[in-house]
Amino acid sequence: MQSIKGKIALITGASKGIGLATAQKFANQGAQLALVSRSEELLNSIAEKIKKQFGVNVLSIPADISKTDEVERVFETLKSHFGKLDILVNNAGRGIFNYIENGSSKEWKEVIDLNLTGLIHCTHLAAKMMILQRSGHIVNISSVAGRVGIPGWSVYCATKWAVVGFSESIRKELIKYNIRVTVIEPGVVATQWGENMPEEWIKSRGAMKALKAEDVAEAIYYVVTQPEHVSVNELLIRPTEQER
Repeated sequence: MQSIKGKIALITGASKGIGLATAQKFANQGAQLALVSRSEELLNSIAEKIKKQFGVNVLSIPADISKTDEVERVFETLKSHFGKLDILVNNAGRGIFNYIENGSSKEWKEVIDLNLTGLIHCTHLAAKMMILQRSGHIVNISSVAGRVGIPGWSVYCATKWAVVGFSESIRKELIKYNIRVTVIEPGVVATQWGENMPEEWIKSRGAMKALKAEDVAEAIYYVVTQPEHVSVNELLIRPTEQER
């Protein structure tokens, strides 16, 4: 396995859940971090705690990845501070439960702008940096909902299916630059994810021994530490009890 000690990793959605667990795992292994989240106060607090605990360089960049100008600012800040990027973890995302007849264009746009457009924009800017250095690893967090259609989550599913297709396409584009691309598809994870969920969904999630955010962070760490000649393109990870 490769060491990530000293490597520069940018993680979106880093203030909680999978993003936070990944930041802590990477820091524990000596990576230097650029952490992105909308919550400035929380993000700054997390960055300080990680610095003190692990003794690594942590850059806090409060930003909303769904907004074009803020994505541009994230990468300008990253370049001025670190000058390079080795690992991008596109983790930021939203899921809003709603049946299609009850949805709204505002709601759909918010989910698509963050889960898909923001991810594509971050990938675009990261790839431009990585191409120059002829190395890098892009990790896109999709979902089991990127493999199956789930009633009530149609727009979320649409974005996650798109992330899978996007990831495989850019994987083929970036091979010649020695840049690896991985899409990770978690099943049910015990985090605060999900908005407007009906009671039956909350109960079904609570009845299952769900994945922990740290389980997914371990999967992310696994793929980015493979030897250079090994590319894990897709990783589906579910709780043992999860049927689909």
